[in-house]
Amino acid sequence: MLYPPSLDRAVRMRAFHAPNGELGIHPEDVTTFLAACRKDRAEVLGWELWVIDHAWGDHINGPVKAPGTWCGGIPINGNKLPVVFSFCGDVDETERQFQSVDLQAEVLPDWLPHVRVNFTLAD
Repeated sequence: MLYPPSLDRAVRMRAFHAPNGELGIHPEDVTTFLAACRKDRAEVLGWELWVIDHAWGDHINGPVKAPGTWCGGIPINGNKLPVVFSFCGDVDETERQFQSVDLQAEVLPDWLPHVRVNFTLAD
């Protein structure tokens, strides 16, 4: 399952749509996404952050502009190399984990508009 069936259409429309059908949810829509998971009894297995419309650039060891693609390396404050944010857990643990990540403090400001959240759900 790529997203819970009852997920609000507006949330789906705001989301980044990866070529394989996965969604990159806007951080402001995470609570709504998780509420739909609870309502539909969709099993959350984990989540990660994406930088959308960028791909990994081997020559710079970081994301490079590439419309329609995504990259898991997130440029953060205080680190020369991008970091991967990847977590495992059910819907409750996912909610706690996401609330503990301060995107405004961690992610370099120029990259914040490109950050999305991808969830792994059980089939």
